[in-house]
Amino acid sequence: MIPLRTQVKFFLENPEGVELAAFMGVFQRWIQQNLLEGLMIDVADYLHVFDGPGIVLIGHASDYFMESHNGRIGLLYTRKRQTDPDLQSQLRNSFRLALRACELLENDPTFTPRLKFRTDEIEIRFADRLQIPNRPESLDLVKRDLETVLGELYGSNAVHIKPVQQDARHIFTIKATSVSALSIADLQRQTSAEH
Repeated sequence: MIPLRTQVKFFLENPEGVELAAFMGVFQRWIQQNLLEGLMIDVADYLHVFDGPGIVLIGHASDYFMESHNGRIGLLYTRKRQTDPDLQSQLRNSFRLALRACELLENDPTFTPRLKFRTDEIEIRFADRLQIPNRPESLDLVKRDLETVLGELYGSNAVHIKPVQQDARHIFTIKATSVSALSIADLQRQTSAEH
């Protein structure tokens, strides 16, 4: 079972004073400089939508959002094409591409102070209500694969997962937490390791 769309969100550790509108120019520069894997097409501004998607970098196979859903600013990566052979591969690629974008943002001089992403909390969303509805039993569909991939990322650091809410109106979302103090660069190195 491979969901149609998998999403990974890393939250900003220092969101104070961050204006989402600033990401418009950053994302446009990423397209011009071809900094991300895959075909990037355009940037859209949804700041006028309450609790909406914010600023979106639209690609053929992937989208990148700087959003403030529920008042928490972070980078949301969406893998929207089923090109992976299984869920573990889809999750690995989603984390790898999300972490690359986080690394670019942390090193971008546009922001003062520099942006820093948290690694002790991640949201993983399965935006495929048909295959993975937001019900308690849906955790069983993804738990083993998710634990395997998070174990590869965090190594010996314990990671705990739990559903965020059991409300069928929302997509199935899992919160992964760790006491780890790994950096984005540390996690990115883990995605490069052989699995």
